Amino acid sequence: MEVLIFRVCMVLFFLLAIVKWGDWKNWRLFYPTVLFVMVVNLAASFLTYHHILWNYNPDFIVKTQTAVELVNSFVMLPATTFVYLSQFQRIGTRLYQYGYIALWVVFYSCLEFIDHFLVGGISYKNGWSWATSAMFDIAMFSIIRIHYLNPLAAWVLSFMLTAVIITVFNFMSGEFK
Repeated sequence: MEVLIFRVCMVLFFLLAIVKWGDWKNWRLFYPTVLFVMVVNLAASFLTYHHILWNYNPDFIVKTQTAVELVNSFVMLPATTFVYLSQFQRIGTRLYQYGYIALWVVFYSCLEFIDHFLVGGISYKNGWSWATSAMFDIAMFSIIRIHYLNPLAAWVLSFMLTAVIITVFNFMSGEFK
């Protein structure tokens, strides 16, 4: 039951966050990056179908990994991207921009810490860990910002990061769907 409550609270928090902190006047500016994040997350889910790196444990209502991934792809990550980019516009110096990225990395890492260590909603497989997720968050929030500024560079970096993950975490060609 704790897992379900945590997930529902997360969804509600992010939906309220887009209402409160989303820059709705400029949503069209962020839309391509929101779509980019959705596509990358769905592609990652597809690529890791037979070699999962993390598993969303079932709760009272949500019984499958796919259901949680769809909520992540269509609610959580788009909301995150929208709020993240909406507020990024207000930050002046590069030092503050790095701090802003670090703030989001810490926020996401804390949420995952709670989800894994306290609630038990996520578990790790095939060498992935909470620390790996925290490092991934650094790349994710950096690439989201890069995509907003230079989409082609973000795609190249995403493909490179995917190649590194596939290599480091021992994906075999037979494991791909």
